[in-house]
Amino acid sequence: MQTPENIIVIGAGIVGVSTAYELALRGAAVTLIEAREGAGLGTSYANGGQLSACEVAPWAGPEVPGLILKWLGRDDAPFRLRPKLDPDQWLWLLRFLARCRTSARRERIPHNLELALLTRARLAAYREQFAAAGQPLEFEQRQRGILRIFRDRHAFADAVEETKLMARLGVEQEPLTPAQCIGIEPALGSAMQRGDIAGGLYSRTDSSGDAHLYSVALAEGAKRLGVRFVTTSTATGIATEGARARGVTTAEGTIEADAVVVAAGTGSAALLKPLGIRSYIYPLKGYSVTLPAPDANAPEVSITDEERKIVISRLGDRLRAAGQAEVGGYDLTLEKPRAEAVLRAIEALFPQVGPRTDEALFWCGLRPMTPDGSPVIGAAAPFSNLFINSGHGTLGWTLGAGSGAALADLICGSAPQSDLSPFSISRF
Repeated sequence: MQTPENIIVIGAGIVGVSTAYELALRGAAVTLIEAREGAGLGTSYANGGQLSACEVAPWAGPEVPGLILKWLGRDDAPFRLRPKLDPDQWLWLLRFLARCRTSARRERIPHNLELALLTRARLAAYREQFAAAGQPLEFEQRQRGILRIFRDRHAFADAVEETKLMARLGVEQEPLTPAQCIGIEPALGSAMQRGDIAGGLYSRTDSSGDAHLYSVALAEGAKRLGVRFVTTSTATGIATEGARARGVTTAEGTIEADAVVVAAGTGSAALLKPLGIRSYIYPLKGYSVTLPAPDANAPEVSITDEERKIVISRLGDRLRAAGQAEVGGYDLTLEKPRAEAVLRAIEALFPQVGPRTDEALFWCGLRPMTPDGSPVIGAAAPFSNLFINSGHGTLGWTLGAGSGAALADLICGSAPQSDLSPFSISRF
């Protein structure tokens, strides 16, 4: 396939910027349209900071329906449903609940993991490219691994069983006793003393960092490759002619293109729906809190607390904790009780942060989630030159560079680095 001369990418989050960068590497002339002032200011802005190939399993699992019932009515519930008179919400929920089976969860792991490992390879290539340009790719990355801690012994045993599949696919996780967890991250000492740790799983090859800084740095790299950024401009629709997309409509007019990529996160569904395309991408609200790292005994390793459903990462002299999942539409109101629940979770694990909690910065964002926990990547039939790269949920950074590279291969006719058929929209 001949590379289209002019390609528009909608959305400058991690996925959109990665796609634009990869297309530019292949010689395409790319225009990136973003409603905000710059890159990484939406869902990518203040996430948990993990690059976590060890955690690509979908959220849907056999334990989830029971947990949802257990958490009903709790302001601090890790998963909360706020019913709406919205058919899209109920269609998403029904498909999500239908995936709450062990077999369905494990069916998606190999596909997600392949993209996660491709992301690792692409990040290594980016570092070389940036270094060659005299601009190191810096985003406060810590290559100290990710430690998943469990309070419940049965949940720990189930997770250990799942690691056997991951190991066969190329990602090793070490089962740890509570004492061994403290050996990896001494700052968890007080949690162990309280009996909050039944065991842990440690992935040495995973890492963490600041996703917003990464988005900004990669956007600068894309500009060096010739990508044109059109910011503070909202894409209001896809202009079509027959079975082809001819451009993107904005308040300022229509920008013509030979191909269009929709990478607009939770905004993707609204752009695709007028074309008769149901994406099954729905927003799940999440919260994060960022505060100064304690002066002593600050955690160095990124932590996933499986009981509280939060992740904690060290970002330079800051700590970032993120969690919560609310199925409640597109409302971005920051509810203080929900945000403070994340803060209490980090205080429970690391009491030493207590003196600095008055400096906490709260944030919430909408994750673009699919029911089966894998993104939608590929062509959007019946349009021959319209493509989707969205629905990554909590895995936007973990899968972003890989999905951008794989889609760029498809669009530009390059030798494919990954099979995108498992991510086709036709699976729904």
